[in-house]
Amino acid sequence: MGVISNYYLNGATLTTSTHVYTDAALTTPAPNGFYAADGIYREATGGTGLLGPVLVCDGCVSTCPITITSSMTSTGLYRINVELGSDTGATIITFSPRSTPYGIRAILGSNTFNALSSPVDGYHRATSLTNPTYIGDGSDPCASTLFSNSPYGQVTEYNWYNTSFYDTGDAVSVVVAAGDASFTTGALVGNAVMVVPKTTTGSQTLLVEVVEPAPCTGTATLDVACPVKLSSFLGSDVGAACGASQSNTYYNVPVTGTSGNPALYDWIFLDENASTPLPDGDYIFADGANGTPHTIANGIVTVVGTPCP
Repeated sequence: MGVISNYYLNGATLTTSTHVYTDAALTTPAPNGFYAADGIYREATGGTGLLGPVLVCDGCVSTCPITITSSMTSTGLYRINVELGSDTGATIITFSPRSTPYGIRAILGSNTFNALSSPVDGYHRATSLTNPTYIGDGSDPCASTLFSNSPYGQVTEYNWYNTSFYDTGDAVSVVVAAGDASFTTGALVGNAVMVVPKTTTGSQTLLVEVVEPAPCTGTATLDVACPVKLSSFLGSDVGAACGASQSNTYYNVPVTGTSGNPALYDWIFLDENASTPLPDGDYIFADGANGTPHTIANGIVTVVGTPCP
């Protein structure tokens, strides 16, 4: 078992330091051995306090909710392991790359999720069901060369722990396929929403990967909420027209709407855990005096019609 004590570094963090000492004056090297902080550990060798490569602590996982606002500003593969707790529900991920293309995917168990809905233009998803989906402003200079400059070698790998990313010391090669890009035409994509259903009780860890392989300038933001039960609303069977019964229970994840009050580009589901998207088609949702037509495609509201008379 490790011993908790005070040690002193010649840098700001264990990741950025080269030596560890037992005194604030940095004159007495710490004994040989492993030293851990901020989710990583390094080995001091040679009797000089010289620190070896950055190693990842086994089981270093942060608990939800997680908000990252200013850390993903350079080329890198950013990995965030999130403990979701024991409750079931919909895990809502909100992601904004601003203009510069960034890719994102989430992995829970054996399932990969890479579909998002933007408040600006709705559905985004890579052609592949498992590759990261790259979103951003299609007019950004980096968007036009994202695929043609692939593959990207020596992309720095970062892991998130508690409140910050640390450099794992590893570099990876990133391949971007032509079908991975799903850009917004001449505009910021806004706060795009991804939904990951957690349908079983007990502890589960969600892995979210955000990748910026190109040497572009940007600041992506990410929010990973804890699983919640979705709010319900009433609607008709698929294919219904005005005047149809609106007695079915559906659930929404807000993108431009609010909980229980669906609007354009909201995600719509058949269950409160968001495991089954509403099938494509036309529905009458119970808003307004007599309901309002809504068109669903890929589980997202794509058209809100004129309220029924």
